Amino acid sequence: MQRVHRLLTDERGGVLIIGALALPLVIGVASLVTEYGLALVTKAQYQRVADLAAYGGALAYTRNQSESDMRSAAGRLAVLNGVDAGKLTVALVDSPRTSGAKAVSVTINDTQPLFLAQVLSLNTDLEIASAAMAEVGSAQQAGCMLALSATESGITLSGGTQVTSKSCVVASNNNITLPCGTKITAIGATYNSAAAPSICQWQPTLVTPDGANVTPVKTATPDPLAGNKSVANAVARLKTVNAMTAPSAPAVPSGQDIEFAWDQNRTKAQAGAAGCTATWAQPLWTLNCGSKTALNFGTITVGGGINVAFNIQAGSGTTYNFSGPVSNTGSQMQFGPGTYNMAKGFTTGGGTTTTFGAGTFRIGRSDSGCNGGARVSICNTSTLTFSGPSTFELAGGFMNTGGATLTLGSGTTNSYRLGAASNGEAIIIAGGSKTFMADATGANSVFEAVGHINGGGGGSCLVIPAARQHDIDGNFLASGNVYLGAGIYTIDGYFALGANGGGGGASCNGTTSVTGNDVSLVISGEQTPTSGSCSGYAFCIAAGYSGVRLVAPSSGAMAKLAVIGPQDAARTAGALFTEGGSKGVISGAFYFPNGPLVMNGGAGTGGLSDACFHPIASRITLSGGTSQVSECIGGAATGGGKVAIVQ
Repeated sequence: MQRVHRLLTDERGGVLIIGALALPLVIGVASLVTEYGLALVTKAQYQRVADLAAYGGALAYTRNQSESDMRSAAGRLAVLNGVDAGKLTVALVDSPRTSGAKAVSVTINDTQPLFLAQVLSLNTDLEIASAAMAEVGSAQQAGCMLALSATESGITLSGGTQVTSKSCVVASNNNITLPCGTKITAIGATYNSAAAPSICQWQPTLVTPDGANVTPVKTATPDPLAGNKSVANAVARLKTVNAMTAPSAPAVPSGQDIEFAWDQNRTKAQAGAAGCTATWAQPLWTLNCGSKTALNFGTITVGGGINVAFNIQAGSGTTYNFSGPVSNTGSQMQFGPGTYNMAKGFTTGGGTTTTFGAGTFRIGRSDSGCNGGARVSICNTSTLTFSGPSTFELAGGFMNTGGATLTLGSGTTNSYRLGAASNGEAIIIAGGSKTFMADATGANSVFEAVGHINGGGGGSCLVIPAARQHDIDGNFLASGNVYLGAGIYTIDGYFALGANGGGGGASCNGTTSVTGNDVSLVISGEQTPTSGSCSGYAFCIAAGYSGVRLVAPSSGAMAKLAVIGPQDAARTAGALFTEGGSKGVISGAFYFPNGPLVMNGGAGTGGLSDACFHPIASRITLSGGTSQVSECIGGAATGGGKVAIVQ
């Protein structure tokens, strides 16, 4: 019995039994830690390689729309990162993020043998899969020239036209028509019509930069600026512009009339009645109002051949109120600095010279027409200079007549609020005149015109000031030379150069055509010209306007956005380059999603070495000219760069 008891109570060897029973579990846990842990590390490595391969494949595809190059690039990146290219599956698919866009899909499939883990599983291999997807960049996919409409004619060339697009593709959501004698040089072309592109078979009409033939690819191309935040914000500004109100004529008390004439007694008496003294030293009248800081006058006139020094010893704190019209029809007239409230306008006569010190100028509309024309706030027929920086609030705008010179302000902190003359125009420029508006870039500076800008005088010079924002509730028309100061031009109407002829001219701020650096034009197309070469177009360059230069900002919200046409689908007015408007430079996106771009009559655009012209329109029709185009989408786009990982 003792032997039996010892056998039953002997614990020796128990650990071995328990250990034997637990060994499979220990091995299984070890397999999870080692083999499955190693699989997770491998999967993470493969995911990184898949991301790189998809991104590189997308970049390769954007260069020339070649799926072969896409697969080769993805494979090379995989091999360079230690993954056999045979484990890759590379495909061009629809993007899961952007409707109508394409993406490069890369999947890496591999297996890892299991050793220890077979204790817990019958599987001998563990499958490892990683996948990535990179959306083909919309800017590159859009191409250098894009016709958006699926129902209009697409891209059409005729009359010996040539287009150079050395770094990207041209794209049409309908057809491409290239008859013999025309030529497009590009790295690729896309179309999306039912019929194949109509391309001359007898000449190299659609070629790469090295002369090889390009085979168009059938695919739809999305609008690369649809949803662009900068475009949306710029267009939204049109509502603000449309709601602007013109400055009112200043309300002033009635005052004493003064006629500076050869009748000394009368002039002295009128000056005395106004609380001032007038002294005569032929041919000069000197008005002195002492230390008064508020002066009220009625109508001011000057006799022929007479000069006037109008209280010029007073300081800038003096306020001058004029209840009647003020005019210089004498010889020379000089005003000091201060605040000038003129209820009935200011006029200069031919052959006169008039100067004002810096100040604030609130001027109502005249009761009589300027030079037999519209009633304005400032009517200049000779030489008129306002020093600066100054603030201008002109209820009736201004007119600078033929051969006259008008200077408004100096420095950089001027400000302009312009109402309309009796004919609806805020600025009226006649032939041979020169108009200089000093910059308005100060913190409180504005440039507002409630009325049209009519720089319609051939041979004239008009300098528009630099300003962060140029708000124009009306049309912008020019026939002379115009210098556009930097900034955004929000035009609730049309922009037309040479619509009524002209286009010749004087040097304007060192240029001889229409020039704007760091400018963006935003055009509503609410109105279009009703006659002449530009009839029906929201943007037009005509009448021999060669050498036009419009260069978009290189940074900021409006970077690379040169011209934004009507965005309302109901406004289909487009853009026209015609009548020899050649050798121009437009650098930036030229965006007319609802209207056509038409070039004819020898018109065209060139380019700077660092510039781009990126036309995007409902259709593009070119004849008899040459153009150089390139990709340059800018602004605050919604989607992230040209190529982006989306899965």
